Amino acid sequence: MTLGLHDTFVARKIETMPWKSWYAWRPIKLHGEWVWFEWVFRRCINTYVDHDNWTRYEYGNIFDILKEE
Repeated sequence: MTLGLHDTFVARKIETMPWKSWYAWRPIKLHGEWVWFEWVFRRCINTYVDHDNWTRYEYGNIFDILKEE
């Protein structure tokens, strides 16, 4: 296998943290609806690409947690 000038391998790693309860003190989108000032669940998803780290949050309810277990 010969690599060309622009063919490189990109190191990528995605880490999904566990769900935690979180008070939505600011508006967030949960299943297509805006919610705030209530308790929801959220988890952090870190994506590492070439020494860069992108952090994003995913929001859910109790049914999202039960669906994954």
